[in-house]
Amino acid sequence: MPFVRKYIYIINFITLFLFKTIWNYFRNGNWALFDSFFYALLFVLFYAFATWAWDSKKYEKK
Repeated sequence: MPFVRKYIYIINFITLFLFKTIWNYFRNGNWALFDSFFYALLFVLFYAFATWAWDSKKYEKK
């Protein structure tokens, strides 16, 4: 589990990239690597922002 927590963003990126690339190949007949790359990158950036905002200690009562 520590390995997954340490590399969660990389694992998410690779998984989404491969899934989207393979999905585009079977659906449209092309690889669409550029589209898949940005789709995965935006998802991982949103996920990183959401986890940062959720774990933020700024508004925690003392």
